[in-house]
Amino acid sequence: MSSRPGKTAPRLILDILTYDPRYEKRAGRNILTDPPSHYDPTKPADRAVPVKNCKHMFMTKHEQSILPKPGILPDQETLYKVSSFCQKCRYHLDLIVDFHDYGVRNAPCPNKDFPLHHFIYQEEDPNEQDVYLDHNIPKTFRFQCSAKQCPANLRISIRPPRLKEQYIRLMTDRTFLRRRLESAKRIDPDRTDHMMARPIDGLDFLSSYMKDSLNPQKGKTRIPLLNRKFLVTYGRDCDEMLTEFGFTREVENNGNGDEICWYIPRPPAESDPLAGDNLRVMVEDVIAELSVLISDRADSEKQGVRNTVILPQPSQAEIERALGCLDYNKRIMARAEAKRATEEEDHPYYAGLGALGDFSDELILFAYDRQVETDPRNAAYYFECLQDLAIGRKSPVLEEKVQILASQGQTNRKEVAKAYGYFGIDPLHSTHLTDEIIIGTFRARLQDISPTLEEETRNMLRIVGQARQSSAILQEASNAIETYAQALSWLDISANTPDEFVQTMFTVKTEENPASRDIAVKAVELIAQHRNSERLRSFLINGKMGPEMDIGEAYQILGIQDRVAAIDPTVLVTTLEVQKQIDSDNIPRLEQAYRLICKERFGDAEGGYGAAAPEEPIETHPLDTWPVGCQNIGNTCYLNSVLQFLFTIRPLREMVLNFDNYKQECTPEAIKDKIVGRRKPSIEVVKKAQEFVFELKKLFHMMIQAPSPSVRPEVKLAFLALVKDAQGDPPTKTSPSKGLGVICGMPVMGPMPNPSKADELESKLGDSSVIDGAAMTGLSAVNGSDTQITDGPGQDDSSDKKDNANPFKDNLYEEAIDLDAIDIVSEPTKPDPPSRPPPVPPRPKAALQDSVSTTVEYAARQQDAAEIMMNIFDLFGCAIKPMGTMEDGEQIDLIKELFYTNITYARTTNGTTTLKSDIQDHILTSPGDKDRHIYSALDDEFDIDDLDDPTTRDGAKSTKYEFIARLPPVLIINVRRAVYNAKEEKSFKNERHVALDDTLYLDRYLESTKSMTAAQLLETRKEQWEYKRQLRALQRRKAELEQTALEMSLSDVVECAADYITDLKTADEELLVDLDPLPIEPGLAEQMRIKAHNLRKDSSLLDEPIRQLEERIESHFDGLKDHPYRLHAIFIHRGTATGGHYWIYIHDFKENIWRKYNDERVTEVTDIKEIFTQEEKWPATSTGIVYVREEGKDALTEAVKRDPAKPPSGDVEMKDISDEFANAEVIDGVPA
Repeated sequence: MSSRPGKTAPRLILDILTYDPRYEKRAGRNILTDPPSHYDPTKPADRAVPVKNCKHMFMTKHEQSILPKPGILPDQETLYKVSSFCQKCRYHLDLIVDFHDYGVRNAPCPNKDFPLHHFIYQEEDPNEQDVYLDHNIPKTFRFQCSAKQCPANLRISIRPPRLKEQYIRLMTDRTFLRRRLESAKRIDPDRTDHMMARPIDGLDFLSSYMKDSLNPQKGKTRIPLLNRKFLVTYGRDCDEMLTEFGFTREVENNGNGDEICWYIPRPPAESDPLAGDNLRVMVEDVIAELSVLISDRADSEKQGVRNTVILPQPSQAEIERALGCLDYNKRIMARAEAKRATEEEDHPYYAGLGALGDFSDELILFAYDRQVETDPRNAAYYFECLQDLAIGRKSPVLEEKVQILASQGQTNRKEVAKAYGYFGIDPLHSTHLTDEIIIGTFRARLQDISPTLEEETRNMLRIVGQARQSSAILQEASNAIETYAQALSWLDISANTPDEFVQTMFTVKTEENPASRDIAVKAVELIAQHRNSERLRSFLINGKMGPEMDIGEAYQILGIQDRVAAIDPTVLVTTLEVQKQIDSDNIPRLEQAYRLICKERFGDAEGGYGAAAPEEPIETHPLDTWPVGCQNIGNTCYLNSVLQFLFTIRPLREMVLNFDNYKQECTPEAIKDKIVGRRKPSIEVVKKAQEFVFELKKLFHMMIQAPSPSVRPEVKLAFLALVKDAQGDPPTKTSPSKGLGVICGMPVMGPMPNPSKADELESKLGDSSVIDGAAMTGLSAVNGSDTQITDGPGQDDSSDKKDNANPFKDNLYEEAIDLDAIDIVSEPTKPDPPSRPPPVPPRPKAALQDSVSTTVEYAARQQDAAEIMMNIFDLFGCAIKPMGTMEDGEQIDLIKELFYTNITYARTTNGTTTLKSDIQDHILTSPGDKDRHIYSALDDEFDIDDLDDPTTRDGAKSTKYEFIARLPPVLIINVRRAVYNAKEEKSFKNERHVALDDTLYLDRYLESTKSMTAAQLLETRKEQWEYKRQLRALQRRKAELEQTALEMSLSDVVECAADYITDLKTADEELLVDLDPLPIEPGLAEQMRIKAHNLRKDSSLLDEPIRQLEERIESHFDGLKDHPYRLHAIFIHRGTATGGHYWIYIHDFKENIWRKYNDERVTEVTDIKEIFTQEEKWPATSTGIVYVREEGKDALTEAVKRDPAKPPSGDVEMKDISDEFANAEVIDGVPA
């Protein structure tokens, strides 16, 4: 709940009359918008108004005002504007009160319940904020009346004087006037009647010029520079002032040579006072200020002055009338007391209540009620204010109210401080303590005191809870249990605690304190109700737990309607994870339901771990025509997808297979200038990267030559690809992890539970890969030009996280794992073919292998999808020698040539456009809030954006847009799927569909194309940007009409309100019962129905313009097809933000077919809708999209490269003779 104090209208007016922006910085607060500091009776009171502040005397500028008419109350169409200027400091004030109806706010104050407006500060206009508190900048402050039915919206604008001090000095300082006389004599020596101008002449003449500009007459608009009076009064050193006030300077030829002339301002015709600041307003402001300056001159100077001074009327009464407080109730005071009240500041407690000292008792109580309602966190201070004022004013009315509030438990600051002190807490530090800490302190104190002091302790906690407006503390103080969370807390259990342990804790609590049995029963009742647990209900009735969940209930809990249809184990896991997010409080029951279904479906009583579900029939293809699958070795489904994708990129595959030709020499001299990712890799890093490429080379050889439909990637390859540095020790062979089990022979993927609770939570399932904010941020960006490398969005800024994302750490692996002990050769060589198949050696012990596998699973869980690709690209960069260098020293290599895009950022500030470039291995997009095309997603990334830039001048906007300076042959587009919900403090997956085309034309995102120059293409993009701006405006209006807090359209809301009014009137007439104390205006319901009809019509009229604009935007670039790219691969994820499964679709351009690579299974996609459409429930979504340049697609990609070796006739495993041949007869060393 927001907590913000306000102030009544009279108090706000007093603050307006004393607010002076010139001394705001020195005072350290804005008396107009900042609440007054809380008064401490033990210290001297600070002045409410700084001594130097101007006590304004505002005078009305009628031509700029819309003044309230006496006796006419505001309605829903009323708007007032009081425009005035101060006769002392010449600051200008615009006060606008807008009563326009915005729905339920249709009862303006003052009225019976709200005798005054109570205004709460909302914000300062962002375009007028100034971090340096510069008083020369106009400021606008917005306030809203706190009454729920009052529409009053107040805007207060303060502008500095138009006539700057240096301009006044130029016109009135005798030193300047004397110099100007000497200058005039030099400029026009033929004249002998030059006389020094008087100080008042500059003000007087300027006032005449300004008045003439408002009523221009022939012959009075032109002023020759050599005009005698003008020359000695203004000369040449007032040019800046005249230009600022709208004068224009021109050079004319009068036949006798060139002549310099000035023309008076040409303001627009008189217009709406709400039109805003323009030249006419400035001219009127200058005239008003000049009248004050002329009036302030000595009477002796005013002789011969053309402009007689007629000051306008004071505007305070108009301001009071506009704010509805011209005649508010005041208390009766003796003459001496009234005199003191006008000469002295009010007591600080009045300011605390947002009131004035002359308020009647009723208005003081009104001000107190409003402050407590709008700022409940400071209710103790407001009560203290009311207590002291009741005593000071000797008011029976206020004293009675104080007594009533005290009897209801209201406390002041002293009592709150005493309550904090009771628990040993310093009140000054209380804001830094959470409610949980205070409740914990209370519970600790409760255990150490006697039962007789419990009531006092709870009362102290109640005071603290009331002061903090904390429902949790107040609930704890009341010793009542009302919610599920309170029940869990009272029993000292968590939401994941199973029902059996709830019974145990019930028994423990009631045995410790038999008097608490009623509360314990209430706690179990709440838990049973929340979990819908029949077993707990049975326990409360019979004293024993009821039977276990049945299978029908299990299907119902997981939301599975069809109990007969086949269920894929991975889909069942995804279903569980989705239900966990929907109903996080019932995780134990969800997991119990999951285990029952697994037991029924897969025959595993332990919840499906290790169960073997029926295998789907596997497609069979000739080995030499079909790619191989990659077996999952533990949380590596995304890695497998990445490896399959990399294998199909022909130049990269050839580089890996012929790595010796690309290998970086590992000597200090060879790598001294090597920079990858803007870092210099060490020799150790280069060697480790080369180990990865060697392992990848072995895998690629297997994928080409394997005599089977799938291969198993080596653990070391996965380790090198996944484990980037030594941060976060994975489990070792001394601390084995039980993992998450397997289904259908496949490991269950997902984050592991906390080690301390591994046994307890063994049955929890997760995902193979986490798709968080960083996951969708994509791959690393290597900046070129003058840019610096930065963390992507969603990445933690801490040094630890930065180091963790750095692929160039010297120690890439965990020292706890001895990689050298793994029987894998870093650089394999081809041996001579054996004459006969060798016997298979005994299998090694599983301990070390299990340990390494555990590490791989651990690393996979710690990384998101795109980080794996990023790490692999960085490993390639470190392993291979450069082909050249960029301007900043960054290495150019095959990887950058193939995958990296050169993005240029064009930023325009103050009319100047600067370009900045960097290279990155992907383009990051967002699916948005509705299904849309890939073009729409990319448009968002390359569209123009307005930037918040304090360096811009004159309110100009700083803008930024991007374009592609160089397209790579292989373009990777990552889709940001994970979105963080700050309110719920957790991530969720955006499952909106991104529609794809087989061919993507990228012309619109380039700097120029074959058919368009850079200027032409930019102009075309600007046209689309303008269409989008118009579309957004129409969509915002459509949303205003169709979306309300009541989840119905605005027209339906008005229609329902009309029906309600009709029902009230019918009941009043038929039942003769006065149901509504307010009379119903005749015809009101019918007027509302007409309004509803008009709103509905307005909404429908927007449909066609929106449709036309959408079509225009979509077709705007239809003719640009110089740069076609073909869809090659799509990375797919099914699951939630915390879990799921990855696979990849890859297009074989040669055979013109799509294949699905799902770990070890590679199948042909027979229905293309599987790829290009999306399911409605728990859909599989694209997380990465790969396009390749059409003109080189056959050279860039090759989906199938197979040369399978013939399988051996048979392998023989070597075993001890005692195992198999113990009884065999041996002759000459050979078994008989």
